[in-house]
Amino acid sequence: MKESKQGIDIKKLNQLTWKRARPIILSLGLLLMVVSVFVGYNSTNNWHKDQNFIHSNKAKENYNLFVQEQKTLEEKINTKYQSSKDYQKASDYGYNNGAQLIHFDKRTGKFSIEYESFKSFYGYIRTKLFHNHGLANLINSGYIVSTTNIYRGLSLISLIFLIVGFLISFLDYKTNFVLLLFSSGYRRSDILKSSILTSLVPLIVLSIIAIGINITILYSSIPLHYINYPLNKIIFYHLCLLIVAIFYYFVGLFSGIIFGQVFTAIISLIGFIFGLELIKTNLLDLFDAIFHKQNYGVYDSSLFSRFDSGLYWLILVVITIMLTFTIYFSSRFFYNKLSLEERGNYILFPNLRLPISIVAALFTSYSLSGNLGLSNKYSTVSTSSLLRDNIIYGLIIFFITFFIFVVINNYKQIYERFSKILNK
Repeated sequence: MKESKQGIDIKKLNQLTWKRARPIILSLGLLLMVVSVFVGYNSTNNWHKDQNFIHSNKAKENYNLFVQEQKTLEEKINTKYQSSKDYQKASDYGYNNGAQLIHFDKRTGKFSIEYESFKSFYGYIRTKLFHNHGLANLINSGYIVSTTNIYRGLSLISLIFLIVGFLISFLDYKTNFVLLLFSSGYRRSDILKSSILTSLVPLIVLSIIAIGINITILYSSIPLHYINYPLNKIIFYHLCLLIVAIFYYFVGLFSGIIFGQVFTAIISLIGFIFGLELIKTNLLDLFDAIFHKQNYGVYDSSLFSRFDSGLYWLILVVITIMLTFTIYFSSRFFYNKLSLEERGNYILFPNLRLPISIVAALFTSYSLSGNLGLSNKYSTVSTSSLLRDNIIYGLIIFFITFFIFVVINNYKQIYERFSKILNK
């Protein structure tokens, strides 16, 4: 009987938390679906326009005009050469006037222009959707909504999960909803589980629906023989993306639990997003240097595209899941200790203020100064100089960031002391 009553109480709790979460989940879920439909229809419509154009008389006329212009230019180059007998002058004249590749035949003493074929002339219009099966090609194609990135490797889906996680925990605290639940006799662990259940599960379902709509539009609007990308890889990649998005949800949830101020919490989350993406670039530079892979100072926006294989993806997913569980149990631990006495402070837990200040300072300094450019092919600076300069730069950033966090965490005490000094 007791278990039955407890089950009824949990059901009522789920109803309460779902009622609170519903406006946030439905509004952001609907936004994701709208973006999904827009990306699907817009990308496929553009593809059809390109295909219609390349088979039109207008495309043929444009290409024939291009060929005629190249032939006319070829005649002018040869005339220039015949009058001046200056090879370099004639060649420069051709390139300056739009010639792409010029050849000189010593036997005939004439120049000829190698111009593009019809297919290469309209190279931006591809018969197939993708150049190859690399993930970077899928991400850059613009056909899949999940590859819509907000900043570097941060996808739109991950950003939405982050916002939902933050709003669920933060608003419950700021509006005293958690105080109502605490006083109702529910265990804090049950309240947190209910909040996660009634927000994360519907969000995952809506995200899967949005992704499904997008992929359905793609496969139904473009003939299958044009879509030269493995469907199983697309599905696996989306599964990985959802796991990453869940990680961001718990980052937002944890942030909403430990932060007590709206503005500083939002700034902290934005800083975390920017810093995490920069740290990924720093790690990629380090990996490329270790494995002797040179680049041109440009890095993949996604770790999944840098390590583009099923095994590496599985490793990345396992690491992400471990980090997610770590953040979940940390959220659970601090949720059980949540108190309204610290309301209005930047960080609601006094024992966390110093550790978070140190971690944030280290995080910021490494994100802004950790890229040594070791794998950059064009780097002309020695490794020792880069290391020395970046360490100095990193130390300056560390102390500035740490100072800012100390001031924010102790602004009340600082204000009181200044007031006493001014009032003397």
